[in-house]
Amino acid sequence: MIKKFRLKNVPGEEEAAFFAAEGYLYVENFYDVERDIEPIREDIYRLIGIVAAQRGISIGARAYSSSDFDHGLQQLIASDRPSVGLVYDAVKKLPSYIRVACHERHEVYGRVLLGSPFIGFSPRGYGIRMDNPMEDEYSTQPHQDYVSQLSSQNAVVTWGPLRDVTPELGPMRVYPRSHKAGVFPIENKGGGSRGLVIAKVDEVLSGFESILPLVESGDCLFLHFLTLHESGPNRSEKTRWSMLSRYFDFCHPSGVAIQWRGGLQEGNSFENVHPELLVRETEG
Repeated sequence: MIKKFRLKNVPGEEEAAFFAAEGYLYVENFYDVERDIEPIREDIYRLIGIVAAQRGISIGARAYSSSDFDHGLQQLIASDRPSVGLVYDAVKKLPSYIRVACHERHEVYGRVLLGSPFIGFSPRGYGIRMDNPMEDEYSTQPHQDYVSQLSSQNAVVTWGPLRDVTPELGPMRVYPRSHKAGVFPIENKGGGSRGLVIAKVDEVLSGFESILPLVESGDCLFLHFLTLHESGPNRSEKTRWSMLSRYFDFCHPSGVAIQWRGGLQEGNSFENVHPELLVRETEG
């Protein structure tokens, strides 16, 4: 069962204790849908229209609606898949999204959940994920965010969808309490973050139960950087859009030791920072 918390101006001991024990925190109505979410949806609608016109792809005229804010995206996927990459890169540049990525409330909750008076924002650790129907090859495998993001082992990622997550849309699979095991050894099989695979992953996952949070638009799921999680398969007819931001503890010894270096997006590799946690193929 997934425990949900009501939004508070400042979270308290209950939220901090739950996060420390479980490695996640689900907060209802964290964002104001009309003020925070709807402007992003409207901008995505405009952006898809511009990309479609630039590529000469007809997506049909349709008035904007919040339930179909990404109208035309499925036509782009079907007829010109590279154009979807343009949309993916461009949405990170929307001022409407940047305002939410750096939401002051993230920082308020981050300080409490991490138990730190001084936290930092990962400048290359924010973005909007697009998980399109049936595109399992782009899904994330079971992972801990620290491996690809670094900065500090005491850190948190925020996750909020732009449309309600249903079983068909593919909820994220989260493994509560897995953060207590520390950083798991990694095999580097190449290919960016997807190539950083947890060694003996099936054995690791067998030690934890999992949950599938059906996060609603406006809600926010906080995950500890060491909490195992993975993408869920999208079997709907729409794209799963999710906003992510990452905050880390400046004061934690693990962050101080590596001088808060960012991960792959900043050109740093996990194996160079943690050679002791890299498993070679010859080691089985």
